[in-house]
Amino acid sequence: MKKIVWFLLLTISSHASAEYYNGSSFNGVWDILTETPYSDLPQKKVTFGSFFSRGINLLQKSSKRTVSNKNDILPHFNKLLHPNGVCLSGEWNIQKENEYSGFFKKGSKGLIIARASTTLSNTKAGSYRGFGLAGKIFPTNNQNSTVKTANFFLIDNLVGTYAKNFTRVDLTNQPGLFPPFSFSIPFLIPVGIAASKALSAADINPGIRQVYSISQLGENLSSNIKTPKWMKFRGVENETISSRKDFREELMEHILIGNKLTFKISVASEIGEKEKKWKDIGEVIFTDSIASEGCDHRLHFHHDKFKK
Repeated sequence: MKKIVWFLLLTISSHASAEYYNGSSFNGVWDILTETPYSDLPQKKVTFGSFFSRGINLLQKSSKRTVSNKNDILPHFNKLLHPNGVCLSGEWNIQKENEYSGFFKKGSKGLIIARASTTLSNTKAGSYRGFGLAGKIFPTNNQNSTVKTANFFLIDNLVGTYAKNFTRVDLTNQPGLFPPFSFSIPFLIPVGIAASKALSAADINPGIRQVYSISQLGENLSSNIKTPKWMKFRGVENETISSRKDFREELMEHILIGNKLTFKISVASEIGEKEKKWKDIGEVIFTDSIASEGCDHRLHFHHDKFKK
């Protein structure tokens, strides 16, 4: 009976706080992520059947929660498309002049917590892996200050590639879709169709994850908000590459060896003759990492709905 009451209280709390989000502190979130570290890295499998339970479309329900619930931490839940991840913490730092507002402006500094993951089941080099990075920017340098966060989602390729290193791919908010040929394609087709339907039910254009929550961060919304259409992260070239096959071990070892993991931040709003007109404006430096139950089952990233 006690378990039922506790579950109901968590459910009510989750729904209520979705409407009354007051923000979080960096330490408050990071403490939850570090409470239950893994002794061995899990290998959670994604199947078409894992999207459904007793006639309920779990993926559609999850997609709708992502756009409706702004909480940074939730009661235990399963990440259906990106179940295997590692969490990172560090600093967001914009160093160069640019035309954009909010936390894209030169001089913007804040704390950041991110979760690196792969789409579907594969985590090790030599297999199809679609690398993803979801980030949560805290517009403060005070680790105990409660603030409202801005979240973003970056992926290199939705289906995956054979890239050996997480730090050597372009992670963008409008990822590629078509990989080289693979015998796993027949499996990916029904999974892709199910994912596309679920994401489309939650948002009108799930193919791009807009970043206007970052350009609004710290701004009066009546002021002139200017947002880049695209954002890209890529690991800097001068840092050592880890040879670990599992991407989680790769990223954790990267920080362990060099005391940091640096991603270059680039933005663009126009396309040139061959590619987008990227401009490097700053960097994110991660200095700590954790693979844990909290990282995989408590950390939540909200994204705003598509705006024309």
